[in-house]
Amino acid sequence: MSNDSKERKAEKIEELNWQNEADSELNSSEWFGAIIRYFWHLGRRKFDSFYNQKELKKNAIIGWLFKMIVIFILIYIGYRYI
Repeated sequence: MSNDSKERKAEKIEELNWQNEADSELNSSEWFGAIIRYFWHLGRRKFDSFYNQKELKKNAIIGWLFKMIVIFILIYIGYRYI
């Protein structure tokens, strides 16, 4: 294999847009976090003030915690009643 083919292969790999499960999980956490924060403030602030670039980390943390709590509740209900 020559250097040219190795370089072309490396360029093809770099050009690919890698979408994986972690990206989708993070996006859903951001949305859940923004929605929860919006309802926490009873809609007094615009939704755009929660879902912007500066607030994404807070939204992701809150959304992730919400999803983990829901999963633990479902596991508890599954073990308790099934």
